Amino acid sequence: MKQVLWILLAFVLLCACEEKHFMTDPDYRRMVVQDFQKKKEVLEGNPGNLFAVFDSPMSVEEREALMFLYAYSPLIDLSFSGGDFLLKHVRWAFQAREAMPWGKDIPEDIFRHFVLPVRGGKENLDTARIVFYKELKERVAACESMEKAALEVNHWCHEHVIYKPTNARTCSPLATMLTAYGRCGEESIFTLAALRAVGIPARQIYTPRWAHCDDNHAWIEVWVDGEWKYLGACEPEPRLNIAWFTLPVQRAMYVESEVFGKYNGQEEIVYVNESGSGVNVTSHYTRTVPTVVQVIDENGQPVENAKVEYKIFNYGEFYPVVTLYSDVKGETSLTLGQGDIFVWASKGKKLGFGELSVERQDTLTVVLDKAVGNLFSGEWDLVPPRQHDITALSTDEERAVNDRRFAREDSLRNVYVATFMSKTQGGDIAMELGVDTARFAAYMVASRGNYSELLRFMREVSPERRTLAMNLLGVIAEKDLQDTPADVLLSHVEGDGRDVSNPYFTEYILNPRVQNELLTAYREAVREFLKRHDITDVTSLIQETGKIKVVDSLYPAKVVTPPVGVIRAGVTDVLSRNVFFVAACRTMGIPARLSPISGKPEYYQNRTWHTVNFMTEKVVPKGELMLHYTQKTVSDPKYFLNFTIGKLEDGRVRTIDLGSNAAVDMGVGASYEMIFTKPVILEEGDYLLSTGNRRSDGAILADLVSFQVEAGKLTNIDMLIRPCVEKMEILGVVPTVLSIVPEGKTKPEAIRLPEKGYTAIALIEANKEPTNHLLRDMSGMKDDFENLGVPLYFVFKDADHQAKFNRADFRAFPFVMRWGTDLDGRLLKGLAEGLRLTNTESLPLIVLLNAKGEVVFVSQGYRVGLGTQIMNIINRT
Repeated sequence: MKQVLWILLAFVLLCACEEKHFMTDPDYRRMVVQDFQKKKEVLEGNPGNLFAVFDSPMSVEEREALMFLYAYSPLIDLSFSGGDFLLKHVRWAFQAREAMPWGKDIPEDIFRHFVLPVRGGKENLDTARIVFYKELKERVAACESMEKAALEVNHWCHEHVIYKPTNARTCSPLATMLTAYGRCGEESIFTLAALRAVGIPARQIYTPRWAHCDDNHAWIEVWVDGEWKYLGACEPEPRLNIAWFTLPVQRAMYVESEVFGKYNGQEEIVYVNESGSGVNVTSHYTRTVPTVVQVIDENGQPVENAKVEYKIFNYGEFYPVVTLYSDVKGETSLTLGQGDIFVWASKGKKLGFGELSVERQDTLTVVLDKAVGNLFSGEWDLVPPRQHDITALSTDEERAVNDRRFAREDSLRNVYVATFMSKTQGGDIAMELGVDTARFAAYMVASRGNYSELLRFMREVSPERRTLAMNLLGVIAEKDLQDTPADVLLSHVEGDGRDVSNPYFTEYILNPRVQNELLTAYREAVREFLKRHDITDVTSLIQETGKIKVVDSLYPAKVVTPPVGVIRAGVTDVLSRNVFFVAACRTMGIPARLSPISGKPEYYQNRTWHTVNFMTEKVVPKGELMLHYTQKTVSDPKYFLNFTIGKLEDGRVRTIDLGSNAAVDMGVGASYEMIFTKPVILEEGDYLLSTGNRRSDGAILADLVSFQVEAGKLTNIDMLIRPCVEKMEILGVVPTVLSIVPEGKTKPEAIRLPEKGYTAIALIEANKEPTNHLLRDMSGMKDDFENLGVPLYFVFKDADHQAKFNRADFRAFPFVMRWGTDLDGRLLKGLAEGLRLTNTESLPLIVLLNAKGEVVFVSQGYRVGLGTQIMNIINRT
């Protein structure tokens, strides 16, 4: 390796006599060359010749930039996207730097980490940089400043994409543009690609979990004139550092940016690994405190290299938002928001945990006084950071101009959306093709901008395979309908000899989707792999798959490498290897899946699902678990909200999926009564039951109980969820005469306040993420609110917002919801004056009040779980 390394360095230095370097710091350049060579050695002898691009003519600057991308890109970008793809993007990045007025002013390290990289997160890569540059270059070049250009790019993004929750797979930027909507992660990746396309440094920012509600969020920071400033992706505001989340982000415990490559900027860098760096940006958004955690053993001695996980209770689990390792003093350091966080430390089989209340203390000592196999429990009241009022961030004039632009951008997007295939058009084509009318029309409508690819697929597939083709469209996810090319779909209905009568055929043989990987045409490449290695049965497949080199220790999976990429590289990560095995089984006509409980690969044979372990042929024994819940604290607790179960493995907790909602990235899962109609089968071992109940102020009452599942035995556990005791304080008094323009009417009418108890008034906006979260809560609790029988008033801020609201984007709402419009802002003004609100821009605004106008609950902006909180408070009165 050293000889090759010196050759590479000598080549770069020799060429540099005539050409400029991409990396002018010789020490940094030397490190990149070393990391590049390390990856090259790992991939040495790969079947796909992944480094052939370096034989192409290129400048020293291009070569060094490409080496930088190769050194730190996930394996999928090398084995699937390829070197030619990356080199093309290097050249377009350089072109943008030369063409844009601000290009020459961007420091080398900022350009290297925040403009050059193609990848922004876990998205599928595409040619968005090229497409977006051509669309935006003239539009932004005319802007008078870099900040104005960034705002203009965000307006362009809003013309094309708005928020809507989707599943966990992150679409490529062009696919998101094709669909015209995306969740916050997709909006931010889309906006990131657009900004970088025109040479504006940008990075994705996210809070892995909120501390005050059950969700997360992602947005964008742009580097403008030497300073990082934030914006809401596809949600343009009059200026930077303004967004709907400006208030709720004050309640964040931790906010981070994952940076491509080894970054040494003057920021709090919490980790550096083989692919990137983590930057703690919490202090950009809220009041923070530098904290220290010390890990000691039972004798009081510091424990070096202990794993320290900082966890936030969110979606029913203690979720690790940051993982650090202790130094020789047994210490880790981290800047955090001024709330409570749960700290879990482990080394080997030893573990310990504790609560760090950052507002009251800046240090915590964790003793490794427990071990895997011990039984233990604990309870904690975890309080999030407080929110502080701020004054309005923009003037009325700025807001009016921005609102007009918003309306125009909505209309431009709606013109495009109107070109999608309608249900009627889909039905007509279905009759022509001789397939089920309702099903086909539903698929075409769901495919949105990708309808032409689905139509080509159905027209090109042979008539005798149309039933198979329809089953394929029915088994893949809605997002797959929106971004899968016709050729990929065609590849999965070709081939003979498959037993379509197998009851598992559609779900576990025909279905190309295994996990959250990009759907690709892998079956032909897999057939060639099977033939080349003389694989004819599942036993030989297990043996050959086990020979694939796994490099998780160096390059853990950030994005699943598709099966074709695994074949090309001959090297992969554990998850991608498991996906490859399942895909290969399905290609052979053997039902296979990743276990919904353990995540391990399984194949179905002789009426039994068999778990595969590539390291050993030992079968993991299983036992049964039955949870018993007899309380009334929470009616039918929900998985991934009120409780979860995790398996304890080498001190680490791996949450078991007993019933998630696959339709969205994160969300409430199945209920207790649905999951535990009978005992659940689990692998033997040590487990943790986590439970929580969230108060209206965002605090969580969390509990943790360990238990064991023994092979062949039934384990019975009582699940306890502590009740929330709320203080009913009068927060303000508002006028009792409040009016709105009811839906379908033109004149205002008075809101009827209840004679007894409380009702809710919510001021909302259309197509905004915070309001959408509230509305999804309400539709998800339709039966509960209808049984309550109390009228609830949902009022749009103005007629324009009511006009662009599409009720079809949501499930059915409770019939007790009364819709209307605030006439000239009178309702908002009355509520704001009575409650002394200093910022009326943060919507939705929800108040719970009685007939006297006494308000006992106020919420502004982003908060998941509002439906439950509204229900709980009204029920108590």
